[in-house]
Amino acid sequence: MLKFLLYLFIFYYCIKLLIRFLAPFLFKSMVSKLQKNMNKKHNKTEFKKHNEGDTEVSYKKDKNIDPGGEYVDFEDLNDE
Repeated sequence: MLKFLLYLFIFYYCIKLLIRFLAPFLFKSMVSKLQKNMNKKHNKTEFKKHNEGDTEVSYKKDKNIDPGGEYVDFEDLNDE
């Protein structure tokens, strides 16, 4: 029984020591992966391509275009 507890104690501290040294490397690799994914999404072009015959039309959709003002509901009044 004492031998089992000794092995358990040694195993626990070995794992704790390994995690202490390996965690920074694993964390750095995860952060670099996330940064690469974010850069891919950020640098992704928002151009949409449409092929019509031999002509290729590329455009970027502008989200700041004014649709033409507000809708105003009015009644036509007759002066009669």
